[in-house]
Amino acid sequence: MQAMKKKYIFLSLFFHALILIVLVLSVEFSAPMVVVENTNKNDVISAVILGDTTKSKIIPQKIASPPPPVEKPTEKPVEKPKVEAAKPEPKEDVIALNDMKKKLAKEKVLAEKKRQELLAKELLSDLKKQADTKKKIKQEKLKKDFAKSLKEQAEKSLRQQMLDEDIKLKGKQLREAQGVVNKYQALIIQAISEHWLVPPQANKKLYCLLMIRLSPGGMVLDVQVTKSSGDPALDSSARAAVLKASPLPVPKGEGFEPFRQFVLKVKPENVVGNGIG
Repeated sequence: MQAMKKKYIFLSLFFHALILIVLVLSVEFSAPMVVVENTNKNDVISAVILGDTTKSKIIPQKIASPPPPVEKPTEKPVEKPKVEAAKPEPKEDVIALNDMKKKLAKEKVLAEKKRQELLAKELLSDLKKQADTKKKIKQEKLKKDFAKSLKEQAEKSLRQQMLDEDIKLKGKQLREAQGVVNKYQALIIQAISEHWLVPPQANKKLYCLLMIRLSPGGMVLDVQVTKSSGDPALDSSARAAVLKASPLPVPKGEGFEPFRQFVLKVKPENVVGNGIG
């Protein structure tokens, strides 16, 4: 029986001690706690300030009234979209796909290269055609210019030849006409000299110029002294000799034209023709 009593005593003491420990612990944990909120809402740091409880031995005891509890806003957790992991393709299919891509890229490069070469050939062909066309046009122009130049030279040569021939002909005609004039001039001088009575006191070295106008038959129409010898008697005798010799010997037809009106230079020593024509 005594052993049983001792057992009950020990059990009673054990339960009393356990109750005391629980009370002490409940008092210590009932002290207020300060919650420090960080700027980052996802991280919350809590700190306990020592010395606020009655049993603290570090800081002098000064029990303050507990602050009102801070209600932390409840945030709904953001549900992240579920990303389904890509199923790895079979290794052989990946290799084949890469080979196909490389082949297509190579074929594309070759096709572009062929296209560029074709364009270059077409451009060279067009340039050659344009050059040939320009060359043909230039050759045609040169031919036309050459033919035109030959024609102009031929025409110029022909005109020059005709002009030369005309000049030769006119020269020949002029020489022939001059020969006729010289022939009839000598006959006229001879006729006048036969009728000229020179005054005895006249200076044989003096001369005068007479302008004689004739009709186609040689009839003297008028005689004028254009330049006097200085001796009026000599001038009058010369004019009278021309009138006495009328009609003067002249050619017929077109050869008469030089004798229609002409100037004659006369001297007492001889009669000199001048300016007939």
